[in-house]
Amino acid sequence: MRKIKLKPFCILILLICIFQNLLAQNNGGYYLKGVVQSTSNEALVGATILLKDGLTGKTLKQTQGNQDGAFSFDINAGNYILAVSYLGSLSYQSELIKLTGSTDLGVLKINTATVNLKEVVIKSSVNKPAIKIEGRKMIYNVQSSITAQGNNVLEALKKTPGVIVSQDNSVTINGASGALIMINGRQTYLQPEDLAQLMKSMSASDLKSIEIIKNPSAEYDAAGTGGIINLVLKKSVNQGFNGSINNGIAYGKTLKQNTNLSLTYRKDKLNLFANYNHAFGYYAMDYDNDRTTNGKIYLNANHDIDKKHYIGTNIGADYEIDTTKTIGFVAGGNFSSGGGLITPITNIFEQPTGQLIQTLRSQSSYPKQLANRYNFNLNYRYKGRNNTNLNIDADYGIFDASTNNLSTNTYFTPDGQFQSANNFLVANSRNIKLYAIKADYGFPIGKGKMSAGGKYSNVDANNVFDQYDANGPVNVIDINLSNTFRYREGITAGYLRYETPLNDKLSLDLGVRAENTHSEGDLQPRQGSSQQPTSVIRNYLNLFPTASVNYKTEKSGSYNLSFARRVDRPAYNNLNPFSYPVDELSYWKGNPFLQPQYANSIALQYSYSNTTIAAGYTHTSDLTSTVSEVFGNNLINMIPRNIGEQSNFNLTVTQQLKLAEWWNMSITGMGYRLQNNVGTDEYGNYRFNRFSGTVNVQQSFKLPYHITGEIASVVNSKTISGLNTYVKGNSQVDLGLQKSIINDKAAIRLAVTDLFWTNRYNTDTELRNLILHTTYRGESRQVRLNFTYKFGSNKIKARESRETGLQNETQRL
Repeated sequence: MRKIKLKPFCILILLICIFQNLLAQNNGGYYLKGVVQSTSNEALVGATILLKDGLTGKTLKQTQGNQDGAFSFDINAGNYILAVSYLGSLSYQSELIKLTGSTDLGVLKINTATVNLKEVVIKSSVNKPAIKIEGRKMIYNVQSSITAQGNNVLEALKKTPGVIVSQDNSVTINGASGALIMINGRQTYLQPEDLAQLMKSMSASDLKSIEIIKNPSAEYDAAGTGGIINLVLKKSVNQGFNGSINNGIAYGKTLKQNTNLSLTYRKDKLNLFANYNHAFGYYAMDYDNDRTTNGKIYLNANHDIDKKHYIGTNIGADYEIDTTKTIGFVAGGNFSSGGGLITPITNIFEQPTGQLIQTLRSQSSYPKQLANRYNFNLNYRYKGRNNTNLNIDADYGIFDASTNNLSTNTYFTPDGQFQSANNFLVANSRNIKLYAIKADYGFPIGKGKMSAGGKYSNVDANNVFDQYDANGPVNVIDINLSNTFRYREGITAGYLRYETPLNDKLSLDLGVRAENTHSEGDLQPRQGSSQQPTSVIRNYLNLFPTASVNYKTEKSGSYNLSFARRVDRPAYNNLNPFSYPVDELSYWKGNPFLQPQYANSIALQYSYSNTTIAAGYTHTSDLTSTVSEVFGNNLINMIPRNIGEQSNFNLTVTQQLKLAEWWNMSITGMGYRLQNNVGTDEYGNYRFNRFSGTVNVQQSFKLPYHITGEIASVVNSKTISGLNTYVKGNSQVDLGLQKSIINDKAAIRLAVTDLFWTNRYNTDTELRNLILHTTYRGESRQVRLNFTYKFGSNKIKARESRETGLQNETQRL
C-alpha cells in the first residue's frame, strides 16, 4: 500500500528561501513614505496616518507608524492629501500632493505641545455594535454580549445570528449544512463530536469575535459547503505585563464552576502570552427516541449525566526581527476527562393492539472518557514595501481519545418478570496525528494585487474498537465485533487570486484553487474473525473557482456579488464500514464508498449605514445524510449515504437600531427555503421542501449606577434536515446585567440563560416502514455569576495588524 510522506520542515526552509528571493527582486509600483515625529524628535507611537483622495477628501487608506514613526503606502499616480491623527484628534494635514512617482516625504514634525505623549490608554466599550459587516464577512462581536461571558465557546456559537447548532453538534449557516469551523484561521481536523468537546474546553471570555464567511476567496481551503465560521481569539496590544482573570459559577440542575486566566508580556520586539481555562461540573440532559417499525412501537426515554471536566491552555511568543519580519510560535493543549451515566428505559408495544410486550431496562456507564489534543504552530511573517507580503505556517497536532462504555440490558415481561439479559463492554480509542505546511505570497500587479499560495496537509487516524461479552465473571472479547480502522489522507493545494479596483467605486476579486486528495482507508478485523478486511483507496483532483464584485458609493452604500464552489469530504469515522452499538437496539455503521458533497453558492449583499441585506442561493450535489435503516430483528442501523441534491434560497436582513441614548438593538432576520431532491435505488425518487426562518434580537441598555443590561433572544421556526427529517421550532431568551467596579478594572455579571426553558430539539422522520420521533432537552436554563478583573499596564505600542496561523483545516476526525 502506498504511503503518504513529506518532510514539512525541509519544504518550509525551501519556501522561505524561494519567496524571500522573490520579495527582494520585486520593485514594481509607487510608494509614498515618511516618518512622523514630535517637535522634540520623538517617534509618535500610536499615531494614525491617513491617505485621502485629493479631490473628494475621502480616506483611501490608513496605517500606523512603526516604533521609529516610519510609514509607507503603496499607491498609483494621482492627487492625494496626507493627514496624521494622534490621540483621537487631527494633528497634521498636508497640502495637495501630486504623485507621479515614488516619493519620500522625509520627517513630518507634529506639534504635540498640548498632548501627553507618555502613554495611550485603551478602554473597552460596551457600545460596540453586536453585528458588523466587512466585505464578505459578517462579524458577531462576542465581547459586547454580557450573557456570553462565563460561557464556553460552543454556547457562544449558538448565539451567533444565522448559525444553528443542532443536538448532535452539526452546524448550519443560513440553513446550509457543512460549515467549516476554524480557530484564528486554522482548521482543527476534528469531527463534530470531538470539535464540540474542544469548544467546550474553551472560554467565551477569550473570544474577540465570530466571523461568518459565506463565500470565501480562493486563499481559504475549499472545505465547508455551508461556508466558514472563524473563531477569533483576543490578543492584547498593551505594553508591559498585563492579564485578566475571570471566575464564575453556574447553576441549572447541578453546580458548575469556570475559570479563565490570560497573561501577556510585551516589550520592544518581544511579545509573550499564555492562557489557562477550565470548566468543572456535571451536565444533565433528557432525550427520547421513539420509533415504530414492523408492527411494533418502541418508546425510549433516557436520562444522561455528563461528568467530564474540561481544561484548555496555550503559550506562545512573537518576535519582531525588524520592521518587516516577525516570527512566532504557539503551543496549546485541550483536555477533557471524567465519567458519565445514561439510564434508558424502553417499553415495547404491539402496534395494532397497543399492548405492552416487554420492557428493556438499560444502563450505560462510562468509567473512562479521555480526550487530549496537543497542537504546535511555527509562523513567519514578512510585510515589505509595495504591498508585498509573505506568510508561512507549519502546524503539527496530536489527538488522543479513549472511551470505555459498560452497557447492561435486561428484558422484563409486562408484569415485571425477568426474561433475559445481555451485557457488553465497548472500548474505543482514537489516535490522530496531523501536520500541515502553508505559504502565501502577495505582490502588486498593475493597479491590483496578486496572491499565490500552496499548502500540504496530512492526517493519519487510527481507530481501535473492541467489544467484549460482559455476561460472565470475565470479559471476553468478541473477535467478530472488534476491528481496527486506519485512515490516511493527504491534500495538496495551490491557488491564485487577483484583487483590483476597476475605478473609484468598482473592484474585482477573482481566484481559483486546485486541491488534490489522496486517501487510504484500511479496515482490519481481529485474527480469526469471520469479517473480511476492507481497503478503499481514492485519488481525485478538484478545481474551486471564486469571484467577487464590489460596488461602493458614499451615498447609497455598498453592493457585493460573490460566487464560490466548495466541498465537504466525508468525516473519517463515516468511512469505517464496521458496525458498533449505540445501545441494545441501534447501531452506527460507516460507509467506505461515501463520496464528497459539492456546493456552488452565489450571494448578493447590500450594506448601508446600519442596514445589511443579503440574498443567496446554494446548490449541493451528492448531498450526504445519516439514514436510519431497519435490519435483522427490528434493529436500527444509522449509516451515512449520498442521497441526492439540495437547493437553498436564503434572505438575511440585519438592522442596528439606536432607540434611545440608553437603548441599542440589533435585529437579524433570516428566511430560507430548502428543497431536497432524493434519487437513490434504496429510497426511490421524490422531492420535499420547506420554508424556514430564524430571528435573532440582541438589546443592550445603559442603566443607572453604571449598570448595563442585555436581553438576547432567538426564535427558530420548523425546518428540515438530512434525508427527510422535520425539526420543530424552538426559542431561547437570555437576560444579563453587568456592573463595572474598581475604576473599570473589574466587572460583575449576572445572567439567566434560556429563561423560559424553550430550547428543545424535537424531530420527526418517516422512511418506508420506519417512523422516528426524538425529543431532546439539555440543561440550557442556568443562572450564571461571573467576576472579571484586569490588571497590568495600559500603555499600548502601535503595531501593524496581521493574521496569524494556518488558514483552514476541518472538523472531519
